[in-house]
Amino acid sequence: MAGMPRLGPVFPPVPAAVSMPRDGAAHSPLPFEDTPTTARIRERGRILLGYRQTAVPFSYVDAHDQPMGLAWALCQRIVPALQKAMGMSELRSTPVRVIEQMRGPLVRGDAIDIDCAPSTVTAEREQQVAFSLPYYAANVRLMVRRGAGIEGIDDMRGLRLAVVQGTTAERLVRAQHAGTGFQLLMARDYDDAFRMLRERRAQALALDDVLLEGLRATSRTPHAYRIVGKPLADVPETYALVLPKDDPAFKALVDAALAEMFRSGEMAQLQRESFHAGVPPHGHSLALAPSADVLALWEKGAAYGAEQEASAKSVPQATSPAGF
Repeated sequence: MAGMPRLGPVFPPVPAAVSMPRDGAAHSPLPFEDTPTTARIRERGRILLGYRQTAVPFSYVDAHDQPMGLAWALCQRIVPALQKAMGMSELRSTPVRVIEQMRGPLVRGDAIDIDCAPSTVTAEREQQVAFSLPYYAANVRLMVRRGAGIEGIDDMRGLRLAVVQGTTAERLVRAQHAGTGFQLLMARDYDDAFRMLRERRAQALALDDVLLEGLRATSRTPHAYRIVGKPLADVPETYALVLPKDDPAFKALVDAALAEMFRSGEMAQLQRESFHAGVPPHGHSLALAPSADVLALWEKGAAYGAEQEASAKSVPQATSPAGF
């Protein structure tokens, strides 16, 4: 976000009451004490999970209008961990469709418990919501039609640039708007922005590169589009699940489940499955390997809680006096 520093991954310590066994489910060695969020979940008997309609490959709908994607898959693994930690015999999940601009208000208003979609961690957003351990990284770049003669944002003078309202991409391109002199077109969501580019109402679309790859995969002719130019920010965007603010114990439960996925290799497996899946409506896939930035996030996420585990193992065990 222009004018606002991006936060690097911050990994709080795991509470003593939360641990992650190798079966991937959280459990409580001590009696579980509800957090504000788990109390709401327990009262409802279900957890409310936010998703997007077009945020390929992280959170979108299939041909039957059912949520899918990497972020959605992560939440499907987190729910059983929460269920076991809370000692519930059953925990149903209810998908809630969310548009980009409403994720914060819906989390703050308890209308969703976890937003299972790509959301960039920023200092401004952390004033309103909490974030899980980050699970992906991307860079804001431009997508153009092949043959447009545009190689970066400096070539956009006098042309039209589409951007989704409320995204960090909007903040970044606004910072260069006056100096470059392009016309800014505001879109409601990712699909609306891509439609502007397809219909030639815009000559370029600014968004995170992995989301641009996802939009390109939804086209009948993906190779008609190119992702060009250097990143519009000096550091990558980091994605995390959006959680209720001021409930660190709930965040710790979610983070423990994610950390086990990082450690076990399940995160890498889910990434491969999600990115190689055929994307509606034409069945194209992204087939993208995780970048060095993504791998570094996974490695750091895998270390979450490791210090506490090592410390517990190093405590000397009590021994009985000789001959007693």
